[in-house]
Amino acid sequence: MVNPEFAQTEAYLQIVNLIKPRAPLPFSRGWAASPDFLLLVVKEILKSGKKAPVIVEAGSGLSTVVLGYLLEKFFPQGTLISLEHSYDFYEETLSELEFHCLEKVNLLIAPMRYYIIDGKEWLWYDISGLKELLSGRKIDFLIIDGPPESIQEEARYPALPLLRRELASDFTLILDDANREGEKKASLRWKRELEVYQAKDFPTEKGTLILKGISVKEKPFFSVCIPTYNRSNYLKEAIESVLAQTYSNWELVIYDDGSTDATEQVVRGFNDPRIKYVKGKENKGRPYARNKCIELSKGDWIVWLDDDDKLEIELLSNYAIYVSKYTFVDIFYPLSFKVFKEMEDSLLFYRVKDLFRNSSKVRSIAKGTPIPNPAVCVRKKLYYDYGFYSKEFLRAQDYEFFSRVLPFVEAKGVEYVGYTYRIHSSNVSAHTLKSDYSYESVIKRRFVNNLGLKKVYSHAESESEKVELFIYDLIKHEDYFNALYYSWRFNLTALFDNLALKSGILPRKSSLVKKFSSFLMKGKFQEAVKLSEKLGLFYLYFSQFFYFKDKDPKLSSASLKRAAMINPNFQFERFILNFDFGELESIRNRILRIEGELESDKPKFLAFLRGRDEDFSLHNS
Repeated sequence: MVNPEFAQTEAYLQIVNLIKPRAPLPFSRGWAASPDFLLLVVKEILKSGKKAPVIVEAGSGLSTVVLGYLLEKFFPQGTLISLEHSYDFYEETLSELEFHCLEKVNLLIAPMRYYIIDGKEWLWYDISGLKELLSGRKIDFLIIDGPPESIQEEARYPALPLLRRELASDFTLILDDANREGEKKASLRWKRELEVYQAKDFPTEKGTLILKGISVKEKPFFSVCIPTYNRSNYLKEAIESVLAQTYSNWELVIYDDGSTDATEQVVRGFNDPRIKYVKGKENKGRPYARNKCIELSKGDWIVWLDDDDKLEIELLSNYAIYVSKYTFVDIFYPLSFKVFKEMEDSLLFYRVKDLFRNSSKVRSIAKGTPIPNPAVCVRKKLYYDYGFYSKEFLRAQDYEFFSRVLPFVEAKGVEYVGYTYRIHSSNVSAHTLKSDYSYESVIKRRFVNNLGLKKVYSHAESESEKVELFIYDLIKHEDYFNALYYSWRFNLTALFDNLALKSGILPRKSSLVKKFSSFLMKGKFQEAVKLSEKLGLFYLYFSQFFYFKDKDPKLSSASLKRAAMINPNFQFERFILNFDFGELESIRNRILRIEGELESDKPKFLAFLRGRDEDFSLHNS
């Protein structure tokens, strides 16, 4: 970690080396702007490319001297106007300017005066003399280091509303002391008023905010969509995160999929005409609820928000910029997001890849959904061109949709921490052990069969390499059964043997299977779990079903689903009584289903497995 004082010294030396002052500079401690802030200001002006920048500074002192030298050396046609409300500071700065022979700096004495902004009285510099000096020119850089916070709460807020008409369309506002609460509140007001802007915080000594104006032809209208079902305990926070957006041109569509809790009361508690709430008579599932949201929406862009997540307040402002800049892109999504683990009360940050003009985009789809669905922004037209969410996919419906769309459209990541994803005990994908991956299996196999191995794995040289990559993509979501099928179909013998052992579909020794079966029959489930390490994943999940049956019924049921996914041929009914096998049968069907020409040999493969498995079957134990 860099020593703070060393950082200030380094910044000071860089400034001195750059401007080469004719006399000693004023001290940079105390009330003066810190060197790291000044260096940031200098670099922003130098990087702008403007030949004759107009700079207005609220507050004077060391910064005025430094900026005077900067213009003299690099921008002789530029203009610097500094506002100072205190006569004492005015005379002190004026003395420094004379000492350094900086004659072109316009230092104005601008006492505090009252203004009415949105019905509220505010104190700020008298800007009548400023407008006269500008003579119709626009301000390129507005540097705000005053007035002091003792003047009033959010003392620096009036700068933007009072000078907004005088700002260039691509202005840069630089705020010092941005870490203070008053400045944080003021900057949030600015963002709400601008709506479309670029903002970045810098960890200088006192905190610096750089806010840049962005010109857009039109402000896009977003439909933020929340499909919800019995999540009244989290929904309020999700709605509040939309209402808090710095961007205002949106509607919030909430489709209630037949909730039986206090969901309706929560929504009705918000009095905002931009909220559209519709409640279904009965629960019809996630895909249906998502499709209803699309049908109810009026925007050209759909922004998805799960009922237990939260948008970060500047997300829609960022989307507005990207939509205007990348007119040919159909999907936008945040490149970074937060994960809040409710049970542990911990917050983590994650980052995903930008698919924009990415040559490996198609390959990434086969691995799994490359775009997180929370907070994703989708051009509404895509749903009418490529189809809505499939009712077949009660889980992973977003992945299925992206698998159909992404190969044919552009998607762009947005450089912003866009949302907070909440992990809690009852959300669908909080624990992978409590979800089967049979839906992902169908999506991957359908995707590869439709596009072809050659296109999906175009970077691999041989057919066997392409198949191996696909197999590893299947294993990522534990579809060992179909991974085994593809290794068998393409004669990858070594890989087949390895997968058969690891998965437990074809265990190594029948004696171990008999011993495993004996443990189950005698109720020695802990011993069965331990022995399963030698037999493979199928035996692990199967034994966990019994081990967790009384301790954690949800985990027990999930373990059985995982076992069924790995070995859909197995007849669980012979071992298990009093269990609803309907969902298990659905998993079997999804895994065994033929998804294209590449899977046309599955009946032969099943016959092959039955012949190989008869010596190891638990039924014969």
